[in-house]
Amino acid sequence: MTYNQIISGITALLESHPRIQAAKNVNPLDWINRNSEPDLPVCCFDIIDGTYKKGGEQVWSIQFFFLDQSGPDGEYETEVISDQWMIAEDIVEKLRVPPYSVDDETIIRAVSEKYENFLSGVTFTTNITTYSIPECV
Repeated sequence: MTYNQIISGITALLESHPRIQAAKNVNPLDWINRNSEPDLPVCCFDIIDGTYKKGGEQVWSIQFFFLDQSGPDGEYETEVISDQWMIAEDIVEKLRVPPYSVDDETIIRAVSEKYENFLSGVTFTTNITTYSIPECV
């Protein structure tokens, strides 16, 4: 897969989840700064790097952020983190289906009001493996 194909494939996969309103290939802080009234809940993802291996195997290291508003005083933080955690688990399972595969173990971490707009949720980084057939010139 090309870089653009992995971005569009992951975006489509995220947008297919009924509890994700927006999927963006950008880090959360940039996304917040671009949108005065963002669609929530959101999943932001950022491709950290990629490795091409012999035989057409590609490994993409991608960080995901699942975020929603937790209220001005964090009064909904526990519920938001719980909901976003379940969504993240759903997405990890969807990434286990071809054309993707992911690490056997994924560590999910809570995000507590780290960003503006009283957002909380979860984040994880995983390696997604895809395959491509090199074109002969």
